[in-house]
Amino acid sequence: MFETYICRVLLFLCLLPLRALAQDAPFVRGYAQLGTIASKGDYAPFWFTARQQGVPSLETSNSYARYALFAGALFKEGSDWSYNIAADVVVGYNRENTVFPQQLYGEVSWRRLTLSLGCKERFSELKGFAAPCASSSFSKNGVNTLFPHLYANRFSELSSGGLVYSGNSAPVPQLRLEIPQYVPFPGTKGWLGVKGHIAYGFFADGSFQENFTRENPTARYGKNIFYHSKALFINVGKPSRFPLTFEGGLEMYTQFGGDIYNHKDGKVLSMPSGVKDFFKAFIPMSGGEDTPEYEQTNISGNNVGSWHAALTLHTRVADVRVYAEHMFEDFSQLFFFEYQSDANGDRNLIYYPWRDILVGVSVANKSGVLPFISNFLYEYLSTYDQSGAGYNDPGPFFKEQMDGADNYYNHSIYPGWHNMGMGLGSPLAVSPAYNKNGSLRFRSNRFVAHTVGVNGTLGVNSPFAYRLQYTYSENWGTYLNPLDEKKYTTSLLADVIYAPAAGKWAGSFAIGYDKSNFIGENLGVMFTITRAINYKE
Repeated sequence: MFETYICRVLLFLCLLPLRALAQDAPFVRGYAQLGTIASKGDYAPFWFTARQQGVPSLETSNSYARYALFAGALFKEGSDWSYNIAADVVVGYNRENTVFPQQLYGEVSWRRLTLSLGCKERFSELKGFAAPCASSSFSKNGVNTLFPHLYANRFSELSSGGLVYSGNSAPVPQLRLEIPQYVPFPGTKGWLGVKGHIAYGFFADGSFQENFTRENPTARYGKNIFYHSKALFINVGKPSRFPLTFEGGLEMYTQFGGDIYNHKDGKVLSMPSGVKDFFKAFIPMSGGEDTPEYEQTNISGNNVGSWHAALTLHTRVADVRVYAEHMFEDFSQLFFFEYQSDANGDRNLIYYPWRDILVGVSVANKSGVLPFISNFLYEYLSTYDQSGAGYNDPGPFFKEQMDGADNYYNHSIYPGWHNMGMGLGSPLAVSPAYNKNGSLRFRSNRFVAHTVGVNGTLGVNSPFAYRLQYTYSENWGTYLNPLDEKKYTTSLLADVIYAPAAGKWAGSFAIGYDKSNFIGENLGVMFTITRAINYKE
């Protein structure tokens, strides 16, 4: 009931009259978009739906209409205070929810600090470059300003996405206090910048989980589950003074509270969600007596996180970025060591290298050579190790501690790290929405993948831009439930956008293809047409 009530309130606010949204705002901009996918196979092609914020459906044929409005202003002339509001509603065909609010948020900012409430699309950290096709006319033809949440982000990020957050699913409603862009740290003369956030929210997909698992009596689903995230990043360097810059940081996420059900037994577990549990989500610690025994031994809730690092070389010819991300569950692989205990129960600290990692290199072309290529990216990703195959908490009969089998994205209590069935982390861990047995667990979280991407324009001052993407992955299942045979997936995407500089219209056409013994052989096309709407400037 809680989720249904909140979703109805959000949808009502999305449909508020434009006059109410635009009152006293110096700008009100928006867009209307139509999109459709037509394909054959088991699902829509992988890259049509991966990292698309949960808008397109996995169904082979699906369509949607989208209408969004954005408004903002200073509270008064010369003030350090400002606000932004947005309402973005999608009406879909052949998907779980016919009408749903994709984005609905309000933001209040003081200088560089922002307090945000609601659903807002967000993207991976430190992947590739923010400016799409920066050396070409694509960045000058209005795409970045008129369609920032559609084509600009879609074409700029060639990466497969972050390991714990990638923009692969619908946004999670949350209250978020953040410094969204790097702020110079006092006393460093601009050589050190910091950014970060703290957020609390809730998962509004309880009804989806209940419906999705209806044909599987023992499959777990959750309702009223809370969300927490936090991150801190630093930027070291001044490209104007020295060509090499460093970025790095840590982000952590938690699922906590809520009620766990299955259709056979009804409610099977209620997790605590009092004030102390919100505090435990912020500072991870073991559960209390009101949690299951294994939560008292380990960290309370479903905790995931990752370390990030990136080095960027700035030259006149090109900017070259090498980046890496390492994922961890609870405290396992948080650092380069683990606690292990021997047969006598004596604990020892042992060195354990990070074997699971995403590594990528991204090159932004700034020269006049090969002007039709703006960005090139290669990524390698492995989640094969997960601290090894064995796991055991010390007990009276077996005192040795084994910290393996981390089981990324899955959890012993919660249905898993996903929203509306789409994984919140890397889309290459095939989302539960692909499961045909009504289970919300990730079938394979042990995989190795390679991704190659390139984007650019089709000529100098051309209104046409393109993106090409190729991904190959091999999957072994999970340690507890390995696949019967190794599964592979090859996914291809060719995406072209037409955005004339003088117009308010843009459109795109994409071809996608999957060759896989895991998600099937899928071939399809995707069309979108978008019109920018400037109500007030």
